Amino acid sequence: MLLLFGLLTALSFGVADFLAGLVGKKISPLTLTLYSQAIGSVIITGLALLLGGVPVFSDLAWGAAAGCVLGTGFILYYKALSAGRMGVVAAVTGVGTAIIPFSVGLLLGEQPSTIALVGIMLVILSIALVSTGNKSEPGSEKDVDENVISPSLFSRYRFQRGFLVCHRDVIQAAVAGLWLGFFFVFLGQAQTTSPLWPAASATVFSALSVAVFIPFLKPDWGFSKKIRWVIVAVGICQTLGTLTFVVAANLGMLSVAGVAGALSPVPTAILAFLVLKEQPSWVQVVGILAALSGVVMMNA
Repeated sequence: MLLLFGLLTALSFGVADFLAGLVGKKISPLTLTLYSQAIGSVIITGLALLLGGVPVFSDLAWGAAAGCVLGTGFILYYKALSAGRMGVVAAVTGVGTAIIPFSVGLLLGEQPSTIALVGIMLVILSIALVSTGNKSEPGSEKDVDENVISPSLFSRYRFQRGFLVCHRDVIQAAVAGLWLGFFFVFLGQAQTTSPLWPAASATVFSALSVAVFIPFLKPDWGFSKKIRWVIVAVGICQTLGTLTFVVAANLGMLSVAGVAGALSPVPTAILAFLVLKEQPSWVQVVGILAALSGVVMMNA
């Protein structure tokens, strides 16, 4: 059941990322995050009031901490994705998101079996393979040159996919991965019989943390009416992912639940193949097979 809810977390966030990618060029990352989290806040708080029973302060506190890093992580992630090198961004963010809860879980004394440890490492590798298999969008090379920091210092390390180049969007992706990883860590500390309240607290504080940036970043609030239902769907999927992770973390080890939840690039890539008719590269196919193998081993 632990892996089931962990994979549901990855599926929910993966669908949300795919939908966000569809509208990412048409709406500000901050606006998209704020609207989606606000929608999720209304839904999950209503459910918590109806079905969650009496909230526990510690659960609300851990949820609030998780929400504060989640909002910032989403802004950075969506902003980095909009730069054009989606494969690199997804790889850096996804691997960071997986490594943080895995490392913290081990530091807290968790001891997965040897087979499970190998499976976890295989899953982390698969996230990078699935993500970096994406081709850069047309025009992205121009964006690369505009976003390079200290080109004279880093030019000799420039590889085709940009892993060793200190681009602004890569830095944003790395920080987003850390933030989303700590989101899993903080939310995993909420030990509760009702996952609704920590999930509600996380979603509410995620929206509030995003709102703090409004006076400073002054985003464009407008967006096409054609994408409003996509924004609603993003909010629902993100909230569902938050809720299922609370359940997963309460069922077992954070190191396993966090890595399973960080598999979101895999369903995102699969949806791109099915819906957008993108042609998978052999690297992505290997990554998906590695992910499936790793998940089976994690259940050992």
